[in-house]
Amino acid sequence: MKVNKNLQDAIINLNSLSIPRTEIVIGRIFSKPGQLYKDLFTEDEIKKFQNNLHIAEQQLANIVNAFTFVLMHVVAERNLSQVEEVLAQNGMSQDHIEVFRQQWIQYGNEYSIRIREKPIAVQDVLHSFNWKISLQVDESRLPQKNVANFMNVDGKIEDANDLYSYDARNPATTFVFETKPSGESNKVEKFSIKFQKAQIQDLFENLESIQESLDKLI
Repeated sequence: MKVNKNLQDAIINLNSLSIPRTEIVIGRIFSKPGQLYKDLFTEDEIKKFQNNLHIAEQQLANIVNAFTFVLMHVVAERNLSQVEEVLAQNGMSQDHIEVFRQQWIQYGNEYSIRIREKPIAVQDVLHSFNWKISLQVDESRLPQKNVANFMNVDGKIEDANDLYSYDARNPATTFVFETKPSGESNKVEKFSIKFQKAQIQDLFENLESIQESLDKLI
């Protein structure tokens, strides 16, 4: 099981809760597989987490998301002890791990059945990713320097590279990307990134590996 910062933060926040509170949180996650924190807790409960337990709404959301991921891993791998080891290695207290274990013993079988009957849909799913890069090739209009300044006594140019400004010797191009969230056909967001010559070369040399990485997300 891969551990990222979100899971590490969730462990820290869960450790700060009392055992009874932890039982409630983990129990809610077991009760409604794949649901968001707002579907597991009432507004009053969320406010109590903020005011009494110093758990911000985003932190509560992260706990729910992180331990939903943990449970999905347990279901897929069928190896609770291995997951417990990972949680312990990342700072989760033995008391809190014991809560997780007992909840699994009580609700794990039912949770697994519900997962397999109806796969969980996460909030953001990458269904497809289409992209292309178009570079316009045109006559350079970047400034040239005075040729006479770079001639030696015989009238020859000492270094042809010196004829051009830094910008001309280090061309850059701007890539414009468009993103469109699934289900929102009218909402298109654009952003641009400026690449220098070396970055462009590196990008094109790695296009195949970039596409392979994107394909793995689908």
